[in-house]
Amino acid sequence: LWLCLQLSEQIRIIQLNNRRIIMGSPTRESIQDLLKKSPYSASNQATLEAYVDAQASGSAPYLMDANRVLLKLYQFYPQNANEVKVAEVMLLAMLEYPSTDLLALRYLVPDRIQSGALCAPILKCASLLEACKFTDFWTEFSSLDGSDSIKKIVSSSKGKMQGAILEVLALTKRSASVDSALKSLNMSSSSELTGLKHPSVESVEGGKISFVASADNTKRLRVFQEGVNYPSIASMMAKVSSE
Repeated sequence: LWLCLQLSEQIRIIQLNNRRIIMGSPTRESIQDLLKKSPYSASNQATLEAYVDAQASGSAPYLMDANRVLLKLYQFYPQNANEVKVAEVMLLAMLEYPSTDLLALRYLVPDRIQSGALCAPILKCASLLEACKFTDFWTEFSSLDGSDSIKKIVSSSKGKMQGAILEVLALTKRSASVDSALKSLNMSSSSELTGLKHPSVESVEGGKISFVASADNTKRLRVFQEGVNYPSIASMMAKVSSE
């Protein structure tokens, strides 16, 4: 009886701690501490879902490990899986482009959910990014509306995605026409481009955008890449995401 009471008390304490974290909006530090102690405990689901909400709102930094553990919990306890949260996790991972986080997380999501109404449009956007079809990406990205939370993430992430795409463009060339860059970035004027103040941009003038020289875009180190198109730089994108 005494052991049962002790176990019951420990369970109660864990539940109370989880509720406190949720009510106070979990922090990166509290989540990392939770993951060190008992990451795959079913009682962690609500806390990890709350952290997804915090990431989505911008009140907490992106944490791939936390999102991966949540998807693993959905694998272990499929009856508790929340498809909206799965979609949010996949969208947050896509926003880390050119990181390969989304590719890794997809292996934890059942095909039926990936092909569902919430996740399929997000994965289509990701495929367009991988193919560097940026103009088409923006059309699909702006139409993502699976839930109110997804709409909010999309509306607050335009600048972040523009910066990520600009970084990828800077990997391939030392310069490009402003018109082509604006199309890739879903912008309408060069003032928007300069207003982004991206560190990879050296100058924007005379209808041309010049990128800061790097080991990837200088002619001396990419002679073999003459005439290469964007889809062929997947390995370069992976390199950038790991640095």
